Amino acid sequence: MNSNESSNTIPTTLSEAADVVCLFLGNSKIVTRRGRNCGKFKAFAMGEGAVAEASARLKELGREENLVEVEPGLYFAALDEMELPERLGEEGWFAVPLQAFYAENKLPESVVSRIRSNAIRIPYLYLNTNEYIYRFRAEKERNRKVYQVDDSSVALYHSALCDAIKAVKRAKERSATTPARLDFGATEFLLPSHFGFCLGVQNAIERAYETLAANPGKRVFMLSELIHNPFVNEDLQSRGLKYLQSDKGVPQVEEASGRPYWDSLSDQDIVIIPAFGARDEDKLRLIERGLPIRQYDATCMLVEKVWKAARRYGQQGYTVVIHGKAEHEETKATFSNSAKYAPSVVIRDMKEAAMLGAVIRAETAEEKRRLFEPFLSRSSVGFDPSKDLDRLALVNQTTLLRNETLKIIAYLEAALTEAYGEAHITDHLAMSSKGDTLCYATQVNQDALAKALDEDIDAAIVVGGKNSSNTFQLFRLCQERFGKRAFYIQSEKNILSKAEIEHFIFPYDPQDPKQGIMETRAFLPEKERIRVLVTGGASCPDGILQQIICRINGFYPSEQIRSIESVLAEIE
Repeated sequence: MNSNESSNTIPTTLSEAADVVCLFLGNSKIVTRRGRNCGKFKAFAMGEGAVAEASARLKELGREENLVEVEPGLYFAALDEMELPERLGEEGWFAVPLQAFYAENKLPESVVSRIRSNAIRIPYLYLNTNEYIYRFRAEKERNRKVYQVDDSSVALYHSALCDAIKAVKRAKERSATTPARLDFGATEFLLPSHFGFCLGVQNAIERAYETLAANPGKRVFMLSELIHNPFVNEDLQSRGLKYLQSDKGVPQVEEASGRPYWDSLSDQDIVIIPAFGARDEDKLRLIERGLPIRQYDATCMLVEKVWKAARRYGQQGYTVVIHGKAEHEETKATFSNSAKYAPSVVIRDMKEAAMLGAVIRAETAEEKRRLFEPFLSRSSVGFDPSKDLDRLALVNQTTLLRNETLKIIAYLEAALTEAYGEAHITDHLAMSSKGDTLCYATQVNQDALAKALDEDIDAAIVVGGKNSSNTFQLFRLCQERFGKRAFYIQSEKNILSKAEIEHFIFPYDPQDPKQGIMETRAFLPEKERIRVLVTGGASCPDGILQQIICRINGFYPSEQIRSIESVLAEIE
């Protein structure tokens, strides 16, 4: 690209703006300079021959990045660097956040609008459809030491008992085996072969602690809770991490100023995307402020797998039905992605599947619209129940019960069969959507727990955060089998005594006046020997499980409890 001003005359009409090329840095800042005739920002290249000019200029700089046509006539290129190449700086180019560019540019409004609508693509410009933002690290790449930096973090994350169980019982990450038995004498504990941190959570935790360690003096934020575990989140906060918003999207307020952190966020800050992913709307706010997104995006690749499935179904002409909780961060992120490619709607459970089935069976457009009204706030803009429920594909919030998902699919299949006939059902339901987007870590934790449910036990303890969906699904399995002997807790502190325990009533049923509260319940019976089943959700650190075991053992005379070392030696 020539550096003289005549080759960069800014078009003022669309007819002159045949092509527009925008160049970005790795932090999504746009490379620009001021025009001589107006002093306002302009694009890297614009007008006839812009693509050839921009390509030639990048080649001169020794760059290999390609121009990506994000819309007809609109091209993006993104450099890995966070700082402007020196040669461009010498020619008067500099980089500014998109917010500043939008406010002070000399481009046709239609062009600015097109840049805005495609800005979400900037951090992920060179990812193809088969690539993932943040792949799981192989075992040899794990960086556990970064989050076991002192006594408190070691106690939270490390457990000799859990390590031993995993070493013996997990021949394969995706295959459940029989539960481990820990015989302490007066107590016996059963732990499923699979429990606790999944690979996506491990990845996100390592990313968070590594980012804090690598950026001393900078403000490091998490968009919302890293994972649904209060102890992990509190430990990170004690080390300097801040949260931009709650898990429900409510902005967090800076104590000193009384202003939301969003208001003071600048390109000098860092924001980590949690394992649940994030809505495009939230990502765009970060991109337009000039924050690096891709480098700090810890979205679980199994969550992203759901997004890819939704895109594929949308491209095939299906409406996407999302089985999930509409208020959950992951479901919000999935809906945000799905709605770009297909009409989309969120349903929570079998009850809502039946409501959707009634819409499908309704005979008139007016009746369909009336029956669909409860879903209006959970459906994509312009959703038309008269035509958008003809062809369906289902994807999951990854943390739900597989069996419930399969029941929902079977119910919708029956409704579509009734409406269109069995001979045509494959035209109206994506058969490949039958549970294929459920997270395998969620599924194997459920499978492993199921292998322990036939045991005769005195208490079943499920451990996880109060807003942890996958933990609640594990509790549901225990509750169905053991009733009042099943307990949902957050840590050993909820075990008040041998006789009493604080049980959390998960907010699942809006009709339950007790939902969302802690309730003190009777705990262990008076017996010489008790048997307790213990498991943890995908966001439960191993150290908490060991502390629970130690807490219960502490209710018995020490001479009746065997040492951890002797128990470890017998795990098989």
